[in-house]
Amino acid sequence: WRSAEIFSIFDFANTDEAEYKVLTQMWNKLEDLVSQAKSENKTIGIFHYSHHEKTWWRRFAKRFINQPQVPTLDHVENFMNRYFVDLLEYSRRVSLPTTGYSIKLLAPHAHFNWSVDNAGGATSLLKYKEATSTSTSDAKRQEAIDWLISYNRDDVRATYAVREYLRKLKLP
Repeated sequence: WRSAEIFSIFDFANTDEAEYKVLTQMWNKLEDLVSQAKSENKTIGIFHYSHHEKTWWRRFAKRFINQPQVPTLDHVENFMNRYFVDLLEYSRRVSLPTTGYSIKLLAPHAHFNWSVDNAGGATSLLKYKEATSTSTSDAKRQEAIDWLISYNRDDVRATYAVREYLRKLKLP
C-alpha cells in the first residue's frame, strides 16, 4: 500500500453528466482490470471497506440504465459477487484493538494515517460542497478539490493497509 499505483477519476462539475462520466470510467477500469487478470491467468479481488461501494454501483446501474456503457443491474450484481471483497466483513470476524470497526479506527493499527486534516465523511461532504460551489473562490475551490483527491487516495491506501494488517493477524 505504500507504493501502490493509485489513479484518480474525478469531475467536480456537480451534474448528472459528470457523475455518469466518472462512474462509467470507473466501471470500465474495473472491468479492464478483471479482463487483464483473466488474460494473465490470475485471480483478482476488488477490495473495499463496507457496503457503500456496492450501493454506489447499484445506483449507477439503476440511475443511468438507458445510457451507453452502463451495465445492467444483474451484471453489476454478478460482477460484485464474483470480484468484490468487503474487508469490513472480515474485520468483524475478529476482536480488534479498537472501539469500533470503522476503517478510520482500524487503519492506524495498520500504521496508516491520512495525509489530510479531519479525514472523514462529514468533512468530505463539506469539501465537496466547496469544490462544486459557484460562489467559492477559485483558490478555495482548488484547495477543496486537492483535499478531496488526497482524502480519496488515502482511503484506497487505508484499505490496502487494513487488508495487509488483517492478513498478518495470527488467528487460532
